[in-house]
Parts: sequence; C-alpha cells; structure tokens
Amino acid sequence: MTTESAVPPRSNGPRPWGLVLWTALACIGFAVAPAPPPIPATSEEEIAAVQRGLDRIVASARQWQQTRGDLGLPWDEADGHLAIVIDDVGRELHLFEQLVGLRFALTFSVLPGSVYAAGVQLRLGADRRRPREILLHLPMEPNDPTQMTSGLEATEDFLRVGDSPATLIAKLEAALDRVPNAIGTNNHMGSRLTPDCAAMDAIMPVLRERGLFMLDSRTIASTCAERAAIAAGVPALSRQIFLDDDPSAEAIAAQLERAAVLARTQPVVAIGHPSPEMIEVLKSRLPQLHAAGVGVYPVSALLPR
Repeated sequence: MTTESAVPPRSNGPRPWGLVLWTALACIGFAVAPAPPPIPATSEEEIAAVQRGLDRIVASARQWQQTRGDLGLPWDEADGHLAIVIDDVGRELHLFEQLVGLRFALTFSVLPGSVYAAGVQLRLGADRRRPREILLHLPMEPNDPTQMTSGLEATEDFLRVGDSPATLIAKLEAALDRVPNAIGTNNHMGSRLTPDCAAMDAIMPVLRERGLFMLDSRTIASTCAERAAIAAGVPALSRQIFLDDDPSAEAIAAQLERAAVLARTQPVVAIGHPSPEMIEVLKSRLPQLHAAGVGVYPVSALLPR
C-alpha cells in the first residue's frame, strides 16, 4: 500500500522581506542625510525692533484709555454706585451717538418697533473696548390709551390688559426677536398693565427661560412687575430716579444730583431719555461725579447687590 508523503501547507500570508528591505534603506538614508541647517540666530537689533513694536502698541492702548476709554471705578473703591438707563433708543441716531460717545457705561433700552432698532444694536456691540448693555424696552399699555396710537407709538405693538396670556407671551417673544442682544427688559409706559399681576405673572416664565432680568421702570406706584419677576425666579430690580420728568437741563441736573446722593447709601438705577439737555448734563456732570467717587455701572452690575 502506497503511503502518501506529508507535504507542509503552503503559506498564503505576505512575505516580510520587502518591509525589512525598505526599513533598512530608510535607516541608511537617515544615517547619511546631512544635518538640517541651524536656526539663524536672532540679532540684538531684531529683538530690539520687536520690543519697540510692542512698546508702541502698549503706549497706544494706554493713550486710548486715557483719552477715550471709559471712566470707571472698581465697585469696592467707589463711594457711590449708579446705573443710568437711556430709554426710547432706536428712534433717532444723532442724540444716540452722542450718548454712546460718553465715557461712561450707560445702559441702552431699545424699542422693538423703532426704525433703527437693528442698527443701534450693531453700533452698541461694535467696540468691544467699550461694551454697552442692551435692554428690551417693552411697550405696555398706559393709563391713557390714546398714547398707544399717536405719533411714533403707533409703530409699537403694546402688551394690553385685554390680551390673553398666550397673546402676551407671543408679543413679548416677537419683541425679543427684534432686540436679540437684550440681556434684560424694562417697561415702556405700562401704568395700566404693570399693576395687572396676572399679566405680569404670564410673561415672567419667558424671561426666566431666556436668562433675562426685569427692570421695573415703576411708571406707577401700584406696579407688581418686580414682585412677579422675583416670584418667578427672574432676577429683578427697580428704578429709583427719573432724570427727566421735567426735561429742562436744570431739572435733569437736580435729579442727577439727587441720584448721586442716594447712590452713596445704596445702588441706584436712574432712567432718562435722549435729548440735547440730557447730553449736556451728563457730559458735564458725570466726570465730576466720577472724581467725587460715584461710579457709573452697567445696570446688571447692580443685580447681585
């Protein structure tokens, strides 16, 4: 009987010799390749030139801060703490630009239906060296209904006492969509709506969900806007001083002085509106208050205090 001889199985795997050969050639190549050229040494003159450039940048930044930068005081070093909110922003540009040009951290409350609402928001965010906070100036029904339909007010969609909760929320959300850079809101008019606690309760969850705060402008003593906000978990504060109920420069100056005196005992929110008289008073008086230790702060800085 013939016995079949055992034949070892033939390997079908890759042969390693090619890889070994290429590895050997690579090692030889690295061994015989010339060394990379040395990194050129930096001369003392080149180092000095770079340093001079840095010095010019620092000097320019310091000069800008001294001549154009905001005048501010660290909170703990100030003798008084004042926030100034400018309402009705977005209806004109000339006075707005002068207010933005002041070297103090004013807060600007933008009307959602105003013709320049989008433009002023872009302008306020254009210079990161001088940030300015933006509020939504939310139109709410006043005691006199004719005020909602006369002049520029006719362009605004007011939250009204007769609105359902769903309608109030829809109007608020539409207004926020027009002022997307707002970090909080305060009421425009509202002497009839803000005492309606059910209406205030209806809109506060929207502010809470969006991480916004409520500044109660207190256009009427019976308002419950701040109380409703706090009950809903929305950070809130109230206006203490109206600067321009009387729009004359003398009256505005007197109200600003009143705010400064009060600011030495507690943080104060003052509200004013764009006008030549307002600009005149703020331009002349705010540097004096700064020198006397009264700091002007963004309105949000007062929230935790």
